[in-house]
Amino acid sequence: MKKILSVLFLCVFVSAVSAQVNTRHFVLAGRIDLSEDRFVDAIRNFNTAIISKPDNFEAYFLRGVAKFSLGDFQGAIEDFTTTLRIHPLYTRALHYRGIANDRISNYHDAMADFDKALEIDPYNADLHVASGATKMHMNRFESAIVDYNMALLIDPTMSYAYLNRGLAKRFLEKPELALDDMNKAVYYDYFESDAWIRRGMIRYELNDTTGAMSDFNQAIILDEKNPLVYFQRALVHLKMGDTLQALSDYEQVNMLDQRNALTYYNRALIYSLRGELEQAKVLYDEVVKINPQNVYAYFNRGVVNFQMKKYQEAEDDFSAAIGLFPDFAGAWVNRSIIKKERGDAKGSYTDYQKAMSIIGAVNNNTGNPDSVFAMYADSTFFNKIIELESDFVSGNVKSNRVQFRDIDIQPFPNFIVSVVFPQKKQQHLLYNKGVYADHHLLPLNQFSNTGVEIRYIQNNVIPDSLAGLIGDELQTMDSMALAQKEINISKLFGAMAQQMIRNYRNADASYSNLTSDKSLGSIALFNRAALRFELEDLVLSDVQYNSAITISRQNMTIGQAIDEVNEPDYSKVLADLNSLIKMSPDNAFAFYNRANVLLHQKDFQRSIDDYSEAIRLAPELAEAYYNRALTLLFLGENGLACNDLSKAGELGINESYAVIRKYCGKQ
Repeated sequence: MKKILSVLFLCVFVSAVSAQVNTRHFVLAGRIDLSEDRFVDAIRNFNTAIISKPDNFEAYFLRGVAKFSLGDFQGAIEDFTTTLRIHPLYTRALHYRGIANDRISNYHDAMADFDKALEIDPYNADLHVASGATKMHMNRFESAIVDYNMALLIDPTMSYAYLNRGLAKRFLEKPELALDDMNKAVYYDYFESDAWIRRGMIRYELNDTTGAMSDFNQAIILDEKNPLVYFQRALVHLKMGDTLQALSDYEQVNMLDQRNALTYYNRALIYSLRGELEQAKVLYDEVVKINPQNVYAYFNRGVVNFQMKKYQEAEDDFSAAIGLFPDFAGAWVNRSIIKKERGDAKGSYTDYQKAMSIIGAVNNNTGNPDSVFAMYADSTFFNKIIELESDFVSGNVKSNRVQFRDIDIQPFPNFIVSVVFPQKKQQHLLYNKGVYADHHLLPLNQFSNTGVEIRYIQNNVIPDSLAGLIGDELQTMDSMALAQKEINISKLFGAMAQQMIRNYRNADASYSNLTSDKSLGSIALFNRAALRFELEDLVLSDVQYNSAITISRQNMTIGQAIDEVNEPDYSKVLADLNSLIKMSPDNAFAFYNRANVLLHQKDFQRSIDDYSEAIRLAPELAEAYYNRALTLLFLGENGLACNDLSKAGELGINESYAVIRKYCGKQ
């Protein structure tokens, strides 16, 4: 499968070229971006080509490839489907739509795509391999082998067909036959590290530790940045009894793949068995940080804390495990022991009785705590609470793929109306997104002789270092408006300048004097609402901070001080936005900002409604798609959320691909 995708970017299209020169230019630019793994840039170029010529199937197809490469499989499927609507017999679109369907576990749709593609092109070996891979995912290993046999009949030197056929034979518990195929995979593509890794894994299962070690060493020579090789070699070291070398390889995995919770977990287990409890605890902390719902991490960390006589922390860990999995008899037993150590005899007895009732209910009083897990073996819920993140993706290897970057998953903030500098002046600034033009703002731009423009801008794209410069520019525009006797426009610029330099009260007062102005009132209301929203959050932070630093004087705990802080009062913010929307019902940014306020108030459904209205009014408002997606994810509506994330990514929100990777994989 990897090979299929790796040659995708070298395709040469022979279809007629559009007469529009700019369309061809952007398609070619996008193809260059694809070939150099600049997938976000590629999407941007293909977007332009599609706008220029909406029936250009090539642009849709290649944009689908870019989305696939970023992990946006649903978005890729949509683009491949559009490609086929324009060009129904385009086999590559069927081929890659099948692969994308396979990635999200739509196996029936994937097979339908492969079958149709093979009707058109029955001698395409890559298609037979793709079909076999999907059959393997459905555990149809014998049928998959038939596909791989056909692929090898067409091309007897196809290394990855041997590789996949070997895997199928391994799942059929024919390891010796699997090894024969792995040998051929290595022979026909000596420099492909995957073949060495897979053969090493088969040799490991056959207890050929020397052969497995040799294969993994060779794989590292070919691809020293691949964390999976080190992980597999660590298993060989463990089988050979060399825990120090195993730890060294596991550490290398985490150096290359810092979010690999499974490896942190394995390292923690080894350190725990070696009696190095402090190190084990640190590693379990990392596991919990990455996978906060992993029940085993809490349980094992609880054991370590108990061994270190940190009884309160141990009890907290076992309580967390019970909270995630109330039928975890072992956690009840261990918490019972902890409570007994702490002198809580009643609590200890209650926990012990609970453990025994669970064991008795599951095993008719004859089993043990571990058998409880067997009852949940096929449970999606149980899989979720024991899953450990382990993509084995090296940040160095995938440095051009934005979906592998760590991000803070949080909604984009409100918009304000402010200044944007000319392109040449802003190249070193943060204006790469979150900036939108609007025809209602055009009259304000005549009061600048430096080329700056008034736009809708998100607060987060304005760094503190730039706020003063923007304030100065607005003061200059204030003076120009005043010189032309545009008194209210002058006041508006002055208010915007005060807001930019964080003189909130002055800005609020100035905006308040303008809200009744027929032409400027909507802008004044918009910015005043954004200002008041930000001020409420700042006041909350200030109260929390001041409470914290006066604790000792008031003889109170931090928890008590913070508990007494009132929630932000957004009533004035909502009043401004409600008035604005009544005044300007076509203002998408007003709906977007109101949705953000409602989201902060946990009024999720109304928030979604406002994001939806913002999108209806401004279909290119990428941040609205993104924020609506996060809200839907919180509500458990992953399918709808993933569609929004795909659209947000298409419109330039790079953060979407990291969220897609985390929440929009196999359904």
